[in-house]
Amino acid sequence: MENLVIIDSYLELKNNKVLPAKNPECCIISVISNKGGAGKTSIAITAGLCFAKELHKRTLLLEVDSSPGDFGAVFDIESEKSFELALRFPEKFGYYVKNIFKNLDVMKGVSDPLVAERIKETDVHRLFKFLTSEYDCIVIDTQTVINGTLLDVLRLSDVILLVSEHSLESFSRISSLFCILTEKFAISKDKIKVIINKKKLFKLFKIWDFAKIADFPVEAFISYDPRYDKSLFVFNKNKIFKTRLYKQLSKILSRLNGNQG
Repeated sequence: MENLVIIDSYLELKNNKVLPAKNPECCIISVISNKGGAGKTSIAITAGLCFAKELHKRTLLLEVDSSPGDFGAVFDIESEKSFELALRFPEKFGYYVKNIFKNLDVMKGVSDPLVAERIKETDVHRLFKFLTSEYDCIVIDTQTVINGTLLDVLRLSDVILLVSEHSLESFSRISSLFCILTEKFAISKDKIKVIINKKKLFKLFKIWDFAKIADFPVEAFISYDPRYDKSLFVFNKNKIFKTRLYKQLSKILSRLNGNQG
């Protein structure tokens, strides 16, 4: 019953126009997974770089992860530049982002899970009204556990990349997440695009057959690349452009961007 209350409350607010509207010209892409080690954060970060460099989009890479996430360490972001403060002062969000590449800004997430639990839906929508007026694209790295803020950003998203590792166990887990999001929380199935990461050829048909049996939409496979590591963003960004993840993800995003347009 609680889930039904959440959904009805959201629809009621939306219908009554209580929630600030996002700019429809801005594309919001969320990257999710409930399987640790599937490459969710790597895909989110690389997607932000792809949009900024290949598609020439003014892009914000936003972390909505209170585990805490990796952005602070990977991008050496000061403690005062965070999603938490941007929610408090949305009209001044520019103070809380860091530029890391041409056309690419980053905002790290809330570091305290207890603080994250108190974030209000109206605050999220108010901030996104400002963010979507400034950026062409927002790529969101999320956490593995469902909470209210995660559901808020998924409802705002135009595309949701659901990431699985290249294993039956991982695919089974994200299949469960797909069902929970679409059946319990009314997230549109059409938004969700499944990405199988770290593909190894000899396992390809097992995963593909499982996907057909489950009637599950698999958007694309990304090949395993032992040369890829998130530390490249710190030490040598140019090497990222040569990785399989960057090249294959660029093609996937170009296709999705064309479909959105």
